[in-house]
Amino acid sequence: MQPYSRVIRNTAILVVLAGSGVPARGDMITDWNETAIQVSATPPNALLQARVLATAHLAMLEALNAVGGVAKSYAVEVKAPKGASREAAVAAAAHGVLARMTHGQQESLDAALAASLAGVPAGQTKTDGISVGTEVAEKLVALRRSDGADARTSFTPRKGAGRWQPTPPQNAPAVLPHWGAVKPFVLESAAQFAVKGPPPIGSDRYMQDLAEVKKLGARRSTVRTADQTAAAIFWTIQTLVPWNAAGRAAAKARGNTLEENARLFAALNAACSDAHVAGFEIKYRLQHWRPVTAIRAAAEPGSADEGWEPLLATPAHPEYPSTHAACSGAAEAVLKGFFGRDEVAVSVLHPPVFGVTRTYASFSQIAQEVDDARVWGGIHFRTADVDGRDLGRRIGEYVLKVVSPPPVVSK
Repeated sequence: MQPYSRVIRNTAILVVLAGSGVPARGDMITDWNETAIQVSATPPNALLQARVLATAHLAMLEALNAVGGVAKSYAVEVKAPKGASREAAVAAAAHGVLARMTHGQQESLDAALAASLAGVPAGQTKTDGISVGTEVAEKLVALRRSDGADARTSFTPRKGAGRWQPTPPQNAPAVLPHWGAVKPFVLESAAQFAVKGPPPIGSDRYMQDLAEVKKLGARRSTVRTADQTAAAIFWTIQTLVPWNAAGRAAAKARGNTLEENARLFAALNAACSDAHVAGFEIKYRLQHWRPVTAIRAAAEPGSADEGWEPLLATPAHPEYPSTHAACSGAAEAVLKGFFGRDEVAVSVLHPPVFGVTRTYASFSQIAQEVDDARVWGGIHFRTADVDGRDLGRRIGEYVLKVVSPPPVVSK
């Protein structure tokens, strides 16, 4: 029997406002948020999806900036005719980005655009709005073409105790070793925020981390609870899917305006994408080994467990820091900062029919569960989660100030 792994091909999430039983619906921004998540789910890669979502939502924000002056321009300048439709501009911007940055989704995207534009009165204002959104999308996608995401980099793992090596059972080569050099959306550089680094091998903290993941993260663990197993499996999902669901639920409950949602989701997705870039820069610079390698090799004499297996299939990249935790820390900071509160009521089901349902009462609860789930899955040491979340929080706070000033005052 192999460790648990799962490929998500057409991610489908049912989100309800907790206690209502009613699916959360919103405006043009949140509708396109759901569309963007669906069409960017393939290939199942959280880093690639975050880049697409950030570009799409920044384009929607820029389109609104062009027609209504929501905030200062993020990256592109587009002059809009007076009276251009805001809704048409947003829809065209989202469609334009997603049509260029996803594959095999044109029919679905065209249908989504037609549905969005059906509610916009015909006339010059609609035509002008579409023109503005299309131009914003073209310019923003053009900027991202040179961000380094398509680069190819050779990578040779370093030797020695504590160094990352390909992990069983696939022993696959390291993935995306170049991602730390991708141009961030908002950060000045991938290395803008420093981290402590993993604890030295043999230190008290290291031994505590090792013992915890060995006990709780083993495939045949006798101490991990059923709920902990369910959480570990649930969080194999692409990280931004539940976080955007939480954002939509909170926005719906608060009654956000179109402008507020444009700022919120641009900051949320840009922060997570930048957290991935920062995390991967650190991962490949430090090249820390995964729990399965550490437990089987054992730096401490006589403590090797050559048959140990994690619950989840270990991702093919270095361990420290956890980018699941970094993205989640960034999302937590953006959402708490934007709404001025921690509370959220949301349930997320994945997969949509016979999947795992997780119910949350706060953004910090979601982020904490991510930290825990990566240990329970046997693929991260606790320190990588704690430090990753802290890195993400600092990134989220920074991005929110740049993309969405000032925070919305809670009602």
